[in-house]
Amino acid sequence: MKQILENVIEKQFDLGTDRLNNEELVKSFLLCVTPEQNLEENVAKFWSQVGEMGMYRLLTNTEINDLFCNARLSMGFAAAVELGRRIQRDPQEFLGKVMGSRQIGLKMVGQYQKTNQEQLTLLSLDTKNKIKLQKVIFQGGLNSAAVHPREVMHENIRVSANSFILVHNHPSGDETPSDNDIRFTKRMFEVGKLMGIDLLDHIIIGDQSYWSAAESNII
Repeated sequence: MKQILENVIEKQFDLGTDRLNNEELVKSFLLCVTPEQNLEENVAKFWSQVGEMGMYRLLTNTEINDLFCNARLSMGFAAAVELGRRIQRDPQEFLGKVMGSRQIGLKMVGQYQKTNQEQLTLLSLDTKNKIKLQKVIFQGGLNSAAVHPREVMHENIRVSANSFILVHNHPSGDETPSDNDIRFTKRMFEVGKLMGIDLLDHIIIGDQSYWSAAESNII
């Protein structure tokens, strides 16, 4: 058993935490919980290195490896963070009936963490508001010239969607919509009405929160 755990830690060091499967992440986290850890020293090292929790995701692999006074504890902590990220992003839990903008917004905040590039995600829904398709259809600076409505509606038609939701992130962390975001939302709303596939919401994801066009009465 000890050799298996040693192999997990070695793989984590060599390939990175995100390359471990879920079982390996759990093993790595449990291995770090040992009696000899110096709690106060490790806590002091953590806060001096990170500053605040939101900065943890900006650390490089080398900085994460050196996060605590004990290298195994650094890897165990990274495994725990990765497990939390995967729980938030689990598509099996996410796919299902959409109950409202808040449900989608809070889920997508977790999904977009560590995403430094702007992405536009399409959620195509059936007549019972169940998600038939979740797909990133654009990456890069989002503007009305770069994203044509036909790209969105093509996917909706392909899966025979009854309605759809658009979600995109602001890598800056500020979910406040730009003027272009508002124009794009209204344009897609009108296109949806013409084609009989209603746009239910356009949600913008920030670092810790979201903005909803439906909740803000933009559509």
